[in-house]
Amino acid sequence: MLTLSGNLASATTDTYFNQLPHQENISESTKTPHIALILPLESPTFSEAADQVKAGFIAATMREEPLQLVIRIYSTSDDPLDSLLTYHEALDAGAEFVVGPLTRDSVAAIASSKRVTVPTLALNTIDSTAIVPTQLFLFGLQMEAEASQVAQLARDSGKTRALIIGDNGGLSKRLQTAFSERWQREGGALAFFPYVDDQQKLQQLKKLSSNDNQLVFLALSADKARVVRPYIAADVPIFATSQVYAGNDNALLNNDLNEIHFVDMPWLLQPDHPAVMAYRQNRAIKNMDMERLYALGIDAFRLMTHLLDPLFINEISFDGVTGLVRAVPANQFIREPVSAQFIQGQVRLLNPQRTIPDSIAPLSEP
Repeated sequence: MLTLSGNLASATTDTYFNQLPHQENISESTKTPHIALILPLESPTFSEAADQVKAGFIAATMREEPLQLVIRIYSTSDDPLDSLLTYHEALDAGAEFVVGPLTRDSVAAIASSKRVTVPTLALNTIDSTAIVPTQLFLFGLQMEAEASQVAQLARDSGKTRALIIGDNGGLSKRLQTAFSERWQREGGALAFFPYVDDQQKLQQLKKLSSNDNQLVFLALSADKARVVRPYIAADVPIFATSQVYAGNDNALLNNDLNEIHFVDMPWLLQPDHPAVMAYRQNRAIKNMDMERLYALGIDAFRLMTHLLDPLFINEISFDGVTGLVRAVPANQFIREPVSAQFIQGQVRLLNPQRTIPDSIAPLSEP
């Protein structure tokens, strides 16, 4: 467990990171009011992602207004029980606000517990928002929300039929489901085509996609999207999530994705965005997924500062590096991303001032 004292922007030698001893029996007199940041920094699977979230969160402390509370960083494994026990440890140590955990299973463990007694900003979602405690707030990089938002953008094309191309992976299935639910709620018809890396079978796509009233949604990674793109009929609108964007530094590879519409965060698409300019400085983009997590850390800190203010939750809205962040029902905060399109191997923004209609919110269970 590490402690960050004060605000790095206003501190000098008083700023420190110290290794704190594990505390098992904490008396009331030793409790320290603080903000707890709980991340799976000890997880072999998620430690790299957690490091990026932590780095973004700390970067935000250097630019935003000083806080009244110190920040303690609690390190966990990816075991949901470990996250739950650490959450209780933080509360016992005097945490007055918690940010984290990061993994979906750990968020579910805390949501289903009976001890969410302080405002808690989880950095992922849960399968059912019906069990969200009053003081638990959900924010993250959920791809399902992107797929739902893309479905609305696709409806604006005027087409009424969507051909979904996806594989059997867990993420692809979730994207297919999220897009389908939104598309059908808007009155659209659906068809599906399973992803295959087989030229003969892919030839069928030309006929399947050649409908004047049809568009295509790719629930695929960039590599797989490049495989199927040449087999989609000309002039058919194609949509995808940020999965297809792996950077703007390889025009040859991106040329294989020509005409595909997609969404992603300002951090990666809008270098002239005010918040991006404030934080980007000389930071070079290397790994897109890690950059998205770094940006999540920045906006998690900024959202936390809004939640610390005495505002009504539904009044919280700010233009973040991950998108326009705002509240929707069931204690969720969504990101409205930037829409863009691949044109001759380059990325072109589409109406960067406003990308997703106000009415859009991810579907939630009652």
